[in-house]
Amino acid sequence: MSNLYIVATPIGNLDDITLRAKKILQNVEIIIAENTYNSKKLLKKINSNARIIQYNDHSKKKDIEYILDILNNNDIALITDAGTPGVCDPGALIVKISKKYNHKIIPIPGPSSIVAAFSVSGISSNEFQFIGFLPKKQKARQDKILEIKNSTIPTVMFESPHRFNQTIIDIEKIMPNREIFIAKEITKIFETLIHGNAEKIQSIFSKENIKGEFVIIINGDKKKKNNTTKNNDIEKILKTMKRENISGKVASKIVSENFNISKSSAYKLFLDLP
Repeated sequence: MSNLYIVATPIGNLDDITLRAKKILQNVEIIIAENTYNSKKLLKKINSNARIIQYNDHSKKKDIEYILDILNNNDIALITDAGTPGVCDPGALIVKISKKYNHKIIPIPGPSSIVAAFSVSGISSNEFQFIGFLPKKQKARQDKILEIKNSTIPTVMFESPHRFNQTIIDIEKIMPNREIFIAKEITKIFETLIHGNAEKIQSIFSKENIKGEFVIIINGDKKKKNNTTKNNDIEKILKTMKRENISGKVASKIVSENFNISKSSAYKLFLDLP
């Protein structure tokens, strides 16, 4: 069976291509690309003579069958318009079907707008969630933003230029004071990085003729996270004291004095412990 290389390509600055990605794209004869125009510019820069076959959201079942037929006898590289194929990208289906036919799938990692934006956001967290694009319909979009509001970890998403302003308006309605980071056209000539709440973001972009792609990072609910951490700490301490056969009355008094919680609440937690 042949190899299918999942090759990450630059998200803006073509000099960001990795040495390994460059080598693969120079050596394969066939490249599956989401956008042939952008891909040709990259291949010209790295002196690749590979043949490009387009595959995108508008491709049909017969296009996949054609690609699989080629893959039976040739190594193929799969690239997307920018970044890593398969992440919010139609290439995921090619990967899924290729695995079904036992082709070897080889990741060639590289530039990621998600990681690049988070690295310069200044938002401190050991974890975050990535949700791709918000729903197009307003009700579904607002429902998703409400979910994000209740999250204790940062949320990273993509947004298109024609929906960006409405998304920020919806965020302002639901969580007006939440910390937001915007990365527009990251690694490109007109890269813009902005920190602030939804009102500030809206004031900056509302008068612009918006172009380009956006990465939006919304910080988690810090207050809720702190409360969750505190409750977990209280529960651990109460469990320890219960194992040590310390009475509920004494345990609740100790916890109340150290965690700004009423003795009655602490005592109820103590009684609810297994």
